[in-house]
Amino acid sequence: MYGTYSPPLKIKTKKLSINFSKKGEGWEYKRSLSGEEKRVSTFFSKGKIIINPVEPVNVPKEISSHLLIELEKEVVLAPKERIKLYLKFPIEIGVLLSTGKNYRVLDVFTFTKPKYTLYGSIKNGIICKYWKSDISTKIPKVNALEEGVIEVDITNKSGEWVNIVNLVFQAHGMKIYYNKNLVSMKSVVSVINDDVAEIDFINAPLKEDMKKSIELYIAKKLIPLTGKFVMEEGV
Repeated sequence: MYGTYSPPLKIKTKKLSINFSKKGEGWEYKRSLSGEEKRVSTFFSKGKIIINPVEPVNVPKEISSHLLIELEKEVVLAPKERIKLYLKFPIEIGVLLSTGKNYRVLDVFTFTKPKYTLYGSIKNGIICKYWKSDISTKIPKVNALEEGVIEVDITNKSGEWVNIVNLVFQAHGMKIYYNKNLVSMKSVVSVINDDVAEIDFINAPLKEDMKKSIELYIAKKLIPLTGKFVMEEGV
């Protein structure tokens, strides 16, 4: 389903229906998900249609720009140890209109059920999109419309043993790549101690044949925040 198209366009699966059809001098976009959610947006353009995975913090509303992934199992690292793991993250799918390097976001939807949580204290904590993931030492198999894979390169820079149960990612730094069967990101985690870790993203695909997604803050012409996030309330 991911890719670049010219209207008219029809995509239909068991749960999803996307339809770009002619209406007057323009095109009408309709989307139905699980027979319940619907969206209609009429536009007048000769642009291309782009359907690709986007930063998973937009549905149902832009409540947070952070994604917290809780690990199914605690990761314990020895002093100065470095390890590479693979986690899963929820997929949100963007439908955009493109004319050159100009984009209009028509729609964002997801097959997953959005959940939120609080990272840190009630007073100073950060609301985050929530996901729970098992841990793999190799790229796991996923449904590319529902879950992606994030490669996590973790280094314990401290001189003590550290335990990791959560990781928080800043959406503005996400570099998402996709192909027919996989959606992916790469990240680097530098653990300072049990309470502090710095997380950043690498702008590179997990596999050579992958294409980079349009970043939503670029599509919306927003000034990006730093892509790094420093966890200071525990890992």
